[in-house]
Amino acid sequence: MTALIYLRVSTDRQAEKQLSIPTQREECFKFAYENGYHVSPEKDVYADEGESARTTKRPQFQMLLERCRTDKNVKAVVCYDISRFARNRMDFAITKMELEQNDIKICSATEGIDDTPGGQMLEGVLSTVAEFFSRQSGSKVKAGLLQKARGGQWPGQAPYGYKNVQERLSVHKARTWLEVNWEEAKWVIRAFELYASGSYSIKSLTATLQEEGFKVRSNRNEKGKLHASHVEKILRNKLYVGIIEWSGFVNPEGTHELFLNQHVFDKVQALLDVRSSGGARHRRLFSVLKGVSWCGVCGSRQTLEEHKTSSKRVILYLRCMKAQKNERVACSQSFVHESDISTELEGIIKKIHLPDEVTTKIKARVRDLFANEQATYENARKDITKKIDNIKLQKKNLVLQLIGQDHMLPSDIELYDKIKVELGLEETRLLEELGKVENRIRTAIRTIEIATSLATDCHYTYKKAQPELKNMLVQTFFKRIEIKDKKIARVVLNEPLDYLCAPRLRKHPVFDLGAFNGR
Repeated sequence: MTALIYLRVSTDRQAEKQLSIPTQREECFKFAYENGYHVSPEKDVYADEGESARTTKRPQFQMLLERCRTDKNVKAVVCYDISRFARNRMDFAITKMELEQNDIKICSATEGIDDTPGGQMLEGVLSTVAEFFSRQSGSKVKAGLLQKARGGQWPGQAPYGYKNVQERLSVHKARTWLEVNWEEAKWVIRAFELYASGSYSIKSLTATLQEEGFKVRSNRNEKGKLHASHVEKILRNKLYVGIIEWSGFVNPEGTHELFLNQHVFDKVQALLDVRSSGGARHRRLFSVLKGVSWCGVCGSRQTLEEHKTSSKRVILYLRCMKAQKNERVACSQSFVHESDISTELEGIIKKIHLPDEVTTKIKARVRDLFANEQATYENARKDITKKIDNIKLQKKNLVLQLIGQDHMLPSDIELYDKIKVELGLEETRLLEELGKVENRIRTAIRTIEIATSLATDCHYTYKKAQPELKNMLVQTFFKRIEIKDKKIARVVLNEPLDYLCAPRLRKHPVFDLGAFNGR
């Protein structure tokens, strides 16, 4: 049996958590050989370095999947842990399904996942926790970027006409800002002036700028072709007049240098508004039922729609998407209030309880899995604390030596001052690093609490979760929720929940336990 090994690190700092490529490789090879798989070090190892697992668009990962589709000898894909393979639960589920269709298993070298119902439940919990952890990290990054926007700085990649500049203050700290890129800025000014004349449409302006030699950024368009969408984006960008818009927040007092005339900008905005013929895009509606709601009459998927009352109150509805020969046709079931179904669903989730022996095993396994990570952080904290104490001792000795000298030469004083500054900078860096390690310890503990809470009380976890996480949990629990006569008529649990919860739910009229009913 041939196994392929997949390795991944998102940043160079992964090595600090003992997740470097060599460490992963060693554990994966050990697992493969102990389980009777053959792995060629030259041909069967795929490694993505500096790639995020929030998406499957990773070069080596895609090569591995293509190999799995064509090589019938491959029977398993081995990774260090589930988070190395994917940090998006839906991506993990879809990829796993594709591999299983080719008779290929996903194996975790460190998490003890197997084909038993308990092992599959653990796999589901871990993939959910990995996605939650990833989203939580993303939220922290977004908060930092938003704080930068509040301070009047542009937090992202420099827009056309500017360039990102960075000044390194210490090993882990840097100051960044925008500077005018005059090679690009002259084209921004040219675009605004031409459009403000009133003689150009976006399409004709794009063609004119292209003919005049508009310099397109190579990382945006490798072919060097200018697109109308790029030109319109430039003309709509308020950053050119000092207004920072980031993630819904608007700061009219940007600190970057300006090069565009405010009068020309305002004239262009007025022209764009008058000539705009396309309607505004509708915002995406959100529901915890998204992706799992089905019509109990015609069997079609349901879509979410909104209705605004005369008092401007927004009401969400669920409506089936029945179609024949790609044409929408009417269903006998009328619109259903989304809020009524969501409330009823919460009551159904209260009925879902895992057997005590399963929850005990899951909690024990989750704690074991995170114990090593937490121990790594604890050791790092002890090491950093020891280094800080050593620096304090060096600073004390430096002062004692200075006091003990009867006569100090200017060069000696200069040397002492230099050493004192270097020790102070190193102490500051270590204190910052200590704060990060302690934050990682708190995050690991919180992750354990979430995972064990999910295993112990599904309803409590669902009730306390944020809306997006609620939707993720609903998709974890349910394969299908059918609605008939304005209420939930039938729910189908995902595997292996249907098997694990069968003894408790067998007599409940809403739950469809399939083959497990009556066992």
